[in-house]
Amino acid sequence: MFGHIHLIGKWLFLSNSVNSIVTWNFGLGIWDFPGLGIWDFFRFNHHMRDVTSQASYWNRVAHEKRFSHPLCAGWLSRYMEPQALILDYGCGYGRTLEDLSAAGYTNSVGLDSSEGMLARCRSLHPRQSLIQSDGHILPFRDNAFDAVLLFAVLTCIPLDTDQRTLVEEIKRVLRPGGLLYISDLLLDETARNRERYERFVKAYGTYGIFELPEGVVVRHHSQEWIAKLTASFEQLEYEPFIVVTMNGNNSPAFQYMGRIRSSI
Repeated sequence: MFGHIHLIGKWLFLSNSVNSIVTWNFGLGIWDFPGLGIWDFFRFNHHMRDVTSQASYWNRVAHEKRFSHPLCAGWLSRYMEPQALILDYGCGYGRTLEDLSAAGYTNSVGLDSSEGMLARCRSLHPRQSLIQSDGHILPFRDNAFDAVLLFAVLTCIPLDTDQRTLVEEIKRVLRPGGLLYISDLLLDETARNRERYERFVKAYGTYGIFELPEGVVVRHHSQEWIAKLTASFEQLEYEPFIVVTMNGNNSPAFQYMGRIRSSI
């Protein structure tokens, strides 16, 4: 089903998904893409339902949106060494990747489904390592990363089943004792948002999922759901806060850091 398997450097790739040979430079910790140039990106040809990837929307708004979820450098230094290998899943235009670099974590890879977002990222941060993939099957071998970041990602993957699938894939690519760091939106009990939740609950089956007029489906989460979703991780940190959304509104949010539980 998945074609031949190739191990290149530290990474496991599926041959029918890769459009370019990839070399891992162990000395510098960088990606080299022959034929495309260092720091370029390549594509993986998986396909997901529109409500999951919504890549056409993100391509359309790639140069308009701004994200503001903060990276807590103190959490990172408490649980990770500077040489940790980190995956920023849903890296967008690279803001969090740059924050990681500024905090001393330069061994990181950004993955996103939107070609437009990655093009913007490459223009702003040409020295970042980037991969384009829908993320349904992460194009990495098992136990590849010390940590995975999901910053404003779950809100863009509204369905329970798809969020669970993502977490299972994250567990697969995390090393034993690896970390999951989430920053995302909570349910907002303002009248404006309650009306949206109630209007779309029948269509999507979950309170908190709604459609924006600009053409994207998003989700605000209950703390109970986040606890269920991360049940296979040991919670290390949790902090609620207020964030400015991509459309300039204040919203309740949370940050979570957990360590994958031992399977023994």
